[in-house]
Amino acid sequence: MYNISINPVRFLPVLAEKLRRDSHPIVVTGAGGWLGQAALEALDGALGEVMPVRVTAFAGSARPMTLRSGRVIAAHSYDSLDQLAIGPSLILHFAFLTRGFAWQDGYIETNRRITGTMQRFIARNGAFGMFVPSSGAVYGAARVPHQNLDADPYGALKYEDELTFGAHARELGFPAVIIRIFNLAGPCMNNLAGYALACIITDILRGGPVNLRAAHPVWRAYAHIGDVLNIALSLLLERQELPVFDSAGEPSLEIGELAQLTSRLIAGQELIVSRPEWRAGKPDRYLGDTQSYAQAARLAGVALRPLEEQIRDTAGYIQSIATKSD
Repeated sequence: MYNISINPVRFLPVLAEKLRRDSHPIVVTGAGGWLGQAALEALDGALGEVMPVRVTAFAGSARPMTLRSGRVIAAHSYDSLDQLAIGPSLILHFAFLTRGFAWQDGYIETNRRITGTMQRFIARNGAFGMFVPSSGAVYGAARVPHQNLDADPYGALKYEDELTFGAHARELGFPAVIIRIFNLAGPCMNNLAGYALACIITDILRGGPVNLRAAHPVWRAYAHIGDVLNIALSLLLERQELPVFDSAGEPSLEIGELAQLTSRLIAGQELIVSRPEWRAGKPDRYLGDTQSYAQAARLAGVALRPLEEQIRDTAGYIQSIATKSD
């Protein structure tokens, strides 16, 4: 095993102090997902023993959740949100069936039920503020948001949620932070096989080679999950309202370069990178707008973490869960 630091997701000290001084209840939906787990870890670090009192978590099914600190909290069934009477809350709404489920029967109806449940909760309780992660998948041709449910139900439904919750925020007078997420890095990743960076790191931790599947150019840039959460929380607590913006990172790298950089950072050498024979294909560029993301970070007082730190934090987490499973 490599000597890689294991770093928790944390809110900035100034934000953690504001959270402790604030009395609004906090609702986290999608608690079992990547953003949900990371948010719970950051809230745990900020609130400590009062976290189970202040935070109500919802997941696909009711179950206890053990955080990396060892604290156990109860995750309630998402459907039970319809019975919660709690007053205006700080809402971190991550519940959504992701792209991997998009071609299953009932996908559109299920996500619209998830949205409807949250709409009813806000109508009954109000909201102090709301963070809704959207997706870079909302962009169609010429980077214009699309509503084509047939071609891309995931992206179309994410855009639908942007419009729905943005309208609620304007009508009811609470701030909503909506960030179109592109590529994330950092702890609490929950689907290692579904992300290129995780696959690269997993291959490196096994000693190589690094196996890439793409036979065409693939370009990626990353934002640290902790930076995204800190930006969102800062904007909400300071009552700052921005138009919808992208998460983004610098530099952008072709995935072969990313594999080599990651190998050097973790293994201290460039391991063999295996890739299919190169074929002329359209480059896959899944990249957010760096200018709007940097502007939001400056406004929020968040210093964005460099790619090298993002890779190490992701690797530290993946190695830690691999060690536990051995």
